[in-house]
Amino acid sequence: MSKIKMTINNREVEAYEGQTILEAAKNNGIHIPTLCYLKDLNEIAACRMCTVKINGGKLAAACVYPVSPGLEV
Repeated sequence: MSKIKMTINNREVEAYEGQTILEAAKNNGIHIPTLCYLKDLNEIAACRMCTVKINGGKLAAACVYPVSPGLEV
């Protein structure tokens, strides 16, 4: 897996391709609250507690949204 650079809370962080925003945040010491997320058990994003703003506008569930180069959260 290759590393990519992205921004979370105006902080540049590194993540790996294939990770979700939630995983990338956690690996970089940034807390995003969750309720229904159970790693490797479900990817339903039903509760929406982990909702984040993407690139200044669109809302998405961090537990299922994949990272990409230059992404701003």
